Amino acid sequence: MKIALSIGHSPQDGGAVSTDGKWSEYGFWREHVVRVKEELERLGHVAVVCNRTDAGGTTPSFAAKACNATGADLAVEFHFNSAGSGATGTETLCFPGSKNGARAAELIQTAMCDVLRLPDRGVKGVTDTGRGYMYFKKTVMPAVMVEPAFAGSNVTDYDRLKERVAELCVAVARAIDKYFKEG
Repeated sequence: MKIALSIGHSPQDGGAVSTDGKWSEYGFWREHVVRVKEELERLGHVAVVCNRTDAGGTTPSFAAKACNATGADLAVEFHFNSAGSGATGTETLCFPGSKNGARAAELIQTAMCDVLRLPDRGVKGVTDTGRGYMYFKKTVMPAVMVEPAFAGSNVTDYDRLKERVAELCVAVARAIDKYFKEG
C-alpha cells in the first residue's frame, strides 16, 4: 500500500516550537519522519514524505493537496501540540464519519501511547471549526493527524518525545502496517 507522510506547520505558518526553542514541529518531523518511511518500506509499503509547501502553500488545504498528489491509500500528518504548560498527553485526530480514518487513528494512537507512556487523550473527530478541518475535508483518502506530545509547551512531554522518537516512528509504521493487514 502507499502512505503519504506529511509534516506539520513551520513557525512562520503557525506551527509549534519545542520547549527548548530548538525545533519547530516541521523541523522536528522533517528530521525524524524518515524513520517511519524506512520502516514502512521494510514492511513492504511505499511511503512518500510530502509537505504542504510541495503543493504551493502553507495551509491545511495545501497539505491535503500534497497528500492527494501522491496517490496514497492513507495520509498521516505529523505535528506536536502546544498549550498551557499543564497540558500533557498524546492524541490523534481524524475526520468524523471516516470509518477507515478512525480505525487507522485508533491503531496509531494505541501505538504512540504504548511508546510514550503519556496520558491518553484519545482519538478525536475534527469539527468544521476544529484543527486541521480542511486537511481532512480535502484529502481523498483516509487521513489522520498525530499529536504525540505537548512538545511545544510541556518540558516532560518534549523530553519524552525526544528520548523515544526512534521507537515511536517504528511503532507508528507498524500500526499503519496493521491497519492495512486488518483491511
